[in-house]
Amino acid sequence: MKNTLLALMLVSSLFVISCGADATKPTDAYKSQKTEISSGTKKVPITASSTTVDVSTFALPGEKVTEILEVSGDTGVDKAVVATKNPDGGIYQFTTTANASSVTYKYSKSAIAPIKEATTTATATAGGSSESTATVTDPTFSLLFEIVSVTYQGSDITANIKSISGNKITFSDYNQTLNGQITIKYQYMDVYQISEKPTKEGTIEATDIITLTQNDAGKTYVCKDINMGTYYYGIVPADGIIPSKSLSGAQQNNDYQLWLY
Repeated sequence: MKNTLLALMLVSSLFVISCGADATKPTDAYKSQKTEISSGTKKVPITASSTTVDVSTFALPGEKVTEILEVSGDTGVDKAVVATKNPDGGIYQFTTTANASSVTYKYSKSAIAPIKEATTTATATAGGSSESTATVTDPTFSLLFEIVSVTYQGSDITANIKSISGNKITFSDYNQTLNGQITIKYQYMDVYQISEKPTKEGTIEATDIITLTQNDAGKTYVCKDINMGTYYYGIVPADGIIPSKSLSGAQQNNDYQLWLY
């Protein structure tokens, strides 16, 4: 009798422990990491002649463009631009009547993976029209989140960045003087630590593209080519199609995972 009672007490204790720990409840391997890092106003150069401008041609990945404040050009300032937004409120294109040379816009900036910092060097080469360019070979620069600083011969030249396109940085007002090694400190998104559930999974289409919808235009994407183990990072163009030039090295029929935010 005593042994039977002890056995029942042991079973009861195990039942309580098991229920208390909720051991049978499945766990979700995906965790939301989307974090708004900053917001602000930015003025960047563009080239547009009385036309529709695609946000993906000037905004940096991670930026959600929320308002076009003004477009400047040869006819002055155009503050009456017509902007088109996706359902999340992000602008993916705008129309201007000016021959535009710059756009000023408001944005919020988010990430879906940890932000890390790195320092690298590059060689700047003097060009024409008071410009110099530098090509960054550090692989993580393709996942650029923000430039922290750029120095040249001990001087901070961050304010002289005119534009960033892929791994190429263009500097203004440094025609013949900026010619040599520069040091770049930058932040990048560590996409290897994404724990968000992919927005879409599939295979890369003919001509090496990925077709989304116009509702996705203006959003930032991170795309992983599973077969190659390669990550791509950018803003979905206004037509909702990620072109092959943005998926360099990806091949038709390769499997992919894609995150949108």
